[in-house]
Amino acid sequence: MQKDRIDSVDFWRGVALAAILVNHIPGNVLGALTPRNFAFSDSAEMFVFLSGFSVYLAYGGRFAAGRAGEATAALLRRAGRLYGAHLALSVAALLFFGLVTFFTPYDMLMAEEGGGRIEPYLDTLTGLGGLLAMTHQLAFFNILPLYVLLMATAPLMLFLAVRDPRRLLLASVAVYAAARATGVNLPTWPGHNGWYFNPFAWQLMFASGVACAALWRERGVPYSAPLHGLAAGVSIVVAVVVSNAFGFAPGLVDEAGRYLDWDKSQLGGARILSFLALAYAAAFSGVAEWFAGGRVFDFFRRLGRHALTTFCAGSLLSAVGQALRLALDVNGLATPLADALFVGGALLLLDALTRRIERARTPARSPAPRPRLAPATSGV
Repeated sequence: MQKDRIDSVDFWRGVALAAILVNHIPGNVLGALTPRNFAFSDSAEMFVFLSGFSVYLAYGGRFAAGRAGEATAALLRRAGRLYGAHLALSVAALLFFGLVTFFTPYDMLMAEEGGGRIEPYLDTLTGLGGLLAMTHQLAFFNILPLYVLLMATAPLMLFLAVRDPRRLLLASVAVYAAARATGVNLPTWPGHNGWYFNPFAWQLMFASGVACAALWRERGVPYSAPLHGLAAGVSIVVAVVVSNAFGFAPGLVDEAGRYLDWDKSQLGGARILSFLALAYAAAFSGVAEWFAGGRVFDFFRRLGRHALTTFCAGSLLSAVGQALRLALDVNGLATPLADALFVGGALLLLDALTRRIERARTPARSPAPRPRLAPATSGV
């Protein structure tokens, strides 16, 4: 599997994970630098798309070689590990929010931005049932259930992709269109809402990553100067709208939101187009190549390579950040410097964790591999 990794893909996935950590601390000043402030999409689209891309790199070759059963078993084991991570992470978050609630003046269990509708967990049987069935999910911790389902359905996506990526895209678009037309979603319990990340809609982003990787394996994603210019232009226009013309036109984004299909839960069309434009513009910008071989590149590559560990540890650190910022805000001590120091410290801890993992997995005195980047014409 390692030989099929593309370091630039891990780099961008690490960037997405760092942005997720920041965005999961509401009010943190560094949130202004994350994609959601200059695009209709945010780091969730990037993470899910690149996850699909990575899945094809890791398992697509086995399907193409007639080893579909072996690859399917591996994907289902991966889904099982993700499910276990979801349970462990949810329990750890509940314990943390509970400790903060009972030992400080701050009620993190009932805070919408802290735990998000945690009351059912106070009833042990109800909470346990909802947790095991993935039908009651904590705010900011609810992307793992989506990822479990995507990994479980990945064998079917790969089966279609190795034959013709267009078949996969057509099937995925059909499921997406049906879900948007009918409003179908997986139910939540004991609440009566649907999943925050509607899997029938969000599978399109994952499938797009799978299909893109399959196309890249065949012939690369071609570069088109007009298309690149159009993607960059669209991204700039979207950035102007989302930022309220960089503060000079207050209310611009709210007015635009009245006419745009921008819903995150249902993966609105504006989010898809914004992400694709930004991704195409960034892919051929040479950013990853410019950073390649440097410390910044290696830092984000490590985060992306150990994505599950980074997400789980980063989610718990963001929960700590929520509690700390709440305490500082209540006492009038919240400052941009405090926000930056916490995020910087959290990223250093993640860096130390991923370095430790790589040292444990790398034989002593083995030479460090050169970064493997996708060719400039690949569109990765």
